[in-house]
Amino acid sequence: MAIRLKSGDLLCLPLHGGWGFAYAKCLNILGLEGNDSYPDLLHVFAYRTPAAEVPDTAHLQTYLLPPTLWAGRLPTLRTGRWHRVGALPVRPEEHPLPDFRWNECTIADRMLVPRPPQPGATLYSPGLAKSCETAVENVTHLEYLGACVSESVEYRATLAFMLREGAVPANYFDASDPAFQYEMGVLNARPFPDALPSFLYGRARQPGDPGYVALM
Repeated sequence: MAIRLKSGDLLCLPLHGGWGFAYAKCLNILGLEGNDSYPDLLHVFAYRTPAAEVPDTAHLQTYLLPPTLWAGRLPTLRTGRWHRVGALPVRPEEHPLPDFRWNECTIADRMLVPRPPQPGATLYSPGLAKSCETAVENVTHLEYLGACVSESVEYRATLAFMLREGAVPANYFDASDPAFQYEMGVLNARPFPDALPSFLYGRARQPGDPGYVALM
């Protein structure tokens, strides 16, 4: 039997290294915008527990990661690795599709990007629409455009909690692992969502926003 999730469903997911469990709200992009070209959208909260539980929603007010595209919902839920523990309202800042930064490898693909961005600039997709050029500083806080499988979400969330709480991730994972080095590079290069104004959650800086950098 197919496992169906609705926008606002709250999921419990395991963290790695014995760090307990995290919680994420799932949004169905098809249900929000009528767009079936992308997988589900996750909002991972900055809250974890030692054991899986139905969390007090008072703890689910801030985010750990930028909005993240999630692939692999059906096999993950079928195995019970992630499970639904409730539902939450969809907040106003969560309803529109978020902006995503383009990965530098994607930008280097001349089949996708016929003209590279000017020095100091990069590309991002506003609301999963066509690419726009902007200064790198305007999108450093965004997630890269691309879906993460469940284990990658778990791994990145674990590292993010460790960094937030002052732990040394290299004490728990192999620091020579390329996956570890990549994830640490991503996390160290951007601020946590709750360190930014709420209007920048999943949004690139625009003209008039504090800290906006104009292209020359």
